[in-house]
Amino acid sequence: MLDLHALSADLDAFGTYQAEAQARRRRRLADACAALDACADRWEAVRDAAAERGSTPLVAGLREAPDATYAAPGRPTPFTAVATDGSQIYPDRHVEPSCYLINTSRIAFQYGTLETPILEAEVDFEYEGCDLAEHSPGARAGRVSDEIVSALRDEQELRALLETSRRARRKGRPLVALADGTLIRWMIRGMDDRDLEDELIGRYAALLEDFRREGLPPASYVSMPGNAELINLLGVHLRMNGGEDDEDALAGLLDRWLFAETLAVGERSATFTSASRIQTRYAEADRICYFYTRVPAGSDSNDPGEIARVEVPQWVADDADLLNRAHGLIISECEKGGGYPMILSEAHEHAVIRAPEKERFYQMIERALRERGLPPMRRSRKDRSKRTPAV
Repeated sequence: MLDLHALSADLDAFGTYQAEAQARRRRRLADACAALDACADRWEAVRDAAAERGSTPLVAGLREAPDATYAAPGRPTPFTAVATDGSQIYPDRHVEPSCYLINTSRIAFQYGTLETPILEAEVDFEYEGCDLAEHSPGARAGRVSDEIVSALRDEQELRALLETSRRARRKGRPLVALADGTLIRWMIRGMDDRDLEDELIGRYAALLEDFRREGLPPASYVSMPGNAELINLLGVHLRMNGGEDDEDALAGLLDRWLFAETLAVGERSATFTSASRIQTRYAEADRICYFYTRVPAGSDSNDPGEIARVEVPQWVADDADLLNRAHGLIISECEKGGGYPMILSEAHEHAVIRAPEKERFYQMIERALRERGLPPMRRSRKDRSKRTPAV
């Protein structure tokens, strides 16, 4: 039980700290805005200096002046929008036998037509390891980690996005395939199993190649992004023009805070490239570029709208029509979705696994075991005690 009264003094201190932090952030954002303006006048030199410096911490790669802004284009009609999302039940070490489940949604809207939308979900139930067992000693032993399941979910989402885009595509009709979250496999590095990491990244990269070969432009939407690559680049610019300590003048800032100062509702920023080394496994045309946009907040006139990060492969970023298509779709979807893309909300609703469904899933497993005369699922004493408190 949480004793909220005991938090009073801590919350007072928290409020004081936040007031000081907000004032410090405002001062640093003013410096960042000034640095952005100054950097734009010599962006090629800053780009080259950042490349010589290396990529730790990651810095934004410049394709154009970093202060460029673009108004939202209108979404054409008719138009095909595709989205997927995924949810999972992770393996639980407090439950035997071990198993996991991934639920992947498939959504496609044919805007401006009377065609029936695609609203589906596909479930994948796995046990005794997984299809990557040959690459992972842990998986061979039946110990599939949460990280592996998350990576498999992301892969299944991208595969479903590709397959659904093929189904929904209409000759001569523009299409965008929208994913939730990043297209860069940040979470895979760090599994302590390089063979498995390479297998997962390779399979994901192959799917991105299929999108390109078939001319199906993917994009991904990152809500409240925590990246600071442009801030890091501006730090390089300050260091080129001052002392060693100037790079720390922007410490703690995020890219989205900077663009909250510079973008009007509907506008997008310049397009940047990512320096993530994970992408060396991607084909060059599939390496990820990104821009920031201030999305509409829906009916709340007091909400300025959040800054979102939109990622696209390089071949999409190189095509102005495709880039505008992705930008226009996202702004339109956020207008309909109250500040978040409506089609991604729909994909989430078809994919999400709620607590009662998870419990029914375990009940179905127990029934399957009981019908075959097998012992029931084993739950740890800790798990059982949480379900039936003693007091």
